[in-house]
Amino acid sequence: MILVYTQKVTARVNYIFRHLFNNLMRQEIKFTTKIEEFIAYNGPKFSYAPQALGGEFHIQSHDLLYQQGIKNVPVEFSFWDEEPVFFKIDQSDIPFDIFAASFYLLSRYEEYLIHEKDTHERYNYKNSLLIQHNLLNKPIIEIWIEKFKDTLKARFPDLEFQAREFYFEPLINVSMARLYQGKSFLRYIFGSLNDFFRFKFQAFWLRNKVYIFGKKDPYDTFDEILQLKNKYKHPLTFFHLIASYSLFDHNISINKQDYQTQIKFLADYADTGLLASYYTIDKEEEIEKEIKLLENTIHKPITKIRAHFNRIHIPETYQYYEHLELKDDYSMGYNHKIGFRAGTSVPFKFYDITNETETNLSLHPVAISDIMLKHQYKLNPERALKIMLDEGELIKKYGGHFYPVFHNFILADLKEWQDWNKLYTETIKHFSTYA
Repeated sequence: MILVYTQKVTARVNYIFRHLFNNLMRQEIKFTTKIEEFIAYNGPKFSYAPQALGGEFHIQSHDLLYQQGIKNVPVEFSFWDEEPVFFKIDQSDIPFDIFAASFYLLSRYEEYLIHEKDTHERYNYKNSLLIQHNLLNKPIIEIWIEKFKDTLKARFPDLEFQAREFYFEPLINVSMARLYQGKSFLRYIFGSLNDFFRFKFQAFWLRNKVYIFGKKDPYDTFDEILQLKNKYKHPLTFFHLIASYSLFDHNISINKQDYQTQIKFLADYADTGLLASYYTIDKEEEIEKEIKLLENTIHKPITKIRAHFNRIHIPETYQYYEHLELKDDYSMGYNHKIGFRAGTSVPFKFYDITNETETNLSLHPVAISDIMLKHQYKLNPERALKIMLDEGELIKKYGGHFYPVFHNFILADLKEWQDWNKLYTETIKHFSTYA
């Protein structure tokens, strides 16, 4: 156990110290605000305060963890050997306040500040402190923690830290369960006319074979996904979009009996989560409605959620999730950029700055997706696979959680997805050994 002296144990101090020590370093800590108790303690200890008490191991505290609410906090960058750090301090055994810096990232402090939004009214990744300093592609908090552990062990040689275990779980976004089957007759007619008059004759004939003659829909790849799960024994979660059709939500209706049957079937073999529809970002009652629809379909409680297009507003969207007693969110990533939005690959609890409290909602970092590699980065399947494997290996190196996002249609037998099936199958094969 490590004893930490601090002048005051605020909610922020408690939150970030517990996460860094208990979850990342696998080490127990105890706080004290009593100087006599700290001096008398003979085990590993350090002070976290504006000034050192004496010659102890000391980290100079920044004001951030003792404040309440949001302020325009100046963020000064420096280096710890070769690694960039921020919240620079001078009178300390390490060159920055690792606790303030980690809290700034995990709380998404910058997303509370006035900022530019993108075309989907999301926090624009270009605002990010991490991308401005070329750090988005690193799980920077885990990198800092490894150096911090080495520094502590140099001072306290008997300290032992338990290694974190790598965790791998692919996520399947079911934003379009079918390409043709199950859609309304009107959508079938308009789709067929569009294919015909744009000379997409192959698509025209395939649409009619599926819709009229009952050929298996090319997006119905769920049997193949489950076969791979059974073969490689990896965890898996399907996130179903069940909202009504809209400009950005194009799935078939949850009222279709065969689709309900399939959702129930998948829920017997894998976890089920809600892919919250595009327009629920500021509508708690709509999220609740979608949760209940999905729960009534599978007859199980829904505790996992992803926002379609990663469309969240902090803190409001997460406050809705917390109110609805959801336990796990998988929206902590960017749609257009590979990397770690909160600077970490390890799940963490959402800290609600508006109420200054740690919530029960766990945020699971999502760093990469198939759509991102294909459409945003415009990679070919071979290059995309290399990037995917490299990303997973980086996360594995630091004992993080790897949640690559795929769509069911990545296994579709269609020209536009030709050879992309390897991105899924090879990723599963490569990382399931460690799952």
